[in-house]
Amino acid sequence: MLKILDGRGGVSWSLVPPEAAEVLIAGTHGDELVARRWAKTDKPLVAVYEGAAARPMTPYTLHHPFRVMQLLGVLDDIDQALGGGHDAARARGAAGTLWSFAESLRLLARSSASGNLHVAGEGAQRVFVRDDLSVYHAGADTVRRLVGHSLELPALRLAKESPPADFVCRPVFELAWFTAWHASEALAPWMDANAVHRLRRWPDFGLLRGTREQLALAALLTHASYSRARLIEASHQPAANVDRFLNACALAGVLASAGEAAPAAEPAGTFIAASAARLGGLIRGLRSRLGLTS
Repeated sequence: MLKILDGRGGVSWSLVPPEAAEVLIAGTHGDELVARRWAKTDKPLVAVYEGAAARPMTPYTLHHPFRVMQLLGVLDDIDQALGGGHDAARARGAAGTLWSFAESLRLLARSSASGNLHVAGEGAQRVFVRDDLSVYHAGADTVRRLVGHSLELPALRLAKESPPADFVCRPVFELAWFTAWHASEALAPWMDANAVHRLRRWPDFGLLRGTREQLALAALLTHASYSRARLIEASHQPAANVDRFLNACALAGVLASAGEAAPAAEPAGTFIAASAARLGGLIRGLRSRLGLTS
């Protein structure tokens, strides 16, 4: 496959021993202990899974059997995340610091909920997340830091312990929003700068205490679809504001992008879809019974 890919992407890929590789690929028939050791390095790891197996909790995956162009897409994503091959080591460290926790939260949204808790961090700075994406648990000081500025957390892992009794319970939407909002002034690695976006629903600004600029961007994306460039132009806001907003909406599950089919009924794993849908249905039902529908 690498021979077929030669010349099709911006980077030339070749097969080398794991110690010399910049990207590692682990398959289902490989040594599990070796794969776990690889996952702890700063090298991007592509996990290959088969059949009906659950998608691995890693940023880069391939479902076997996969096509050449699918492999090319994953490798191009990795190249983009590493800064297009320039100063790869520095880019890996920066990407890990900024997005490792956000990416693990995004992947958790795409996994099957089984009632487990996942945790990131150590001691009082831990954050526990339910895999149904309903709530998270954290210390009150951690919540204040989350809302005020970026939290540098590692990727989520399956928790073997329960949250301490003094940890508060908060909506995951809040965690997702502020994690992405504070992570960077540039688009997240998984965001397509050329895509067209529209809001699935209005963000919960009562919880977020949204700013005037955020409200203006939400209003634009509620009534029409915009590319990043058009949204910057229409909103008259700096690119950093628009990128932060798109990142936050995407991680919080309220952004639909071109090529992404918005489901008729949101899955329970979406951050606020289930509660918002139930509330909307209740209100529509009450209006109908009271004869207030048009």
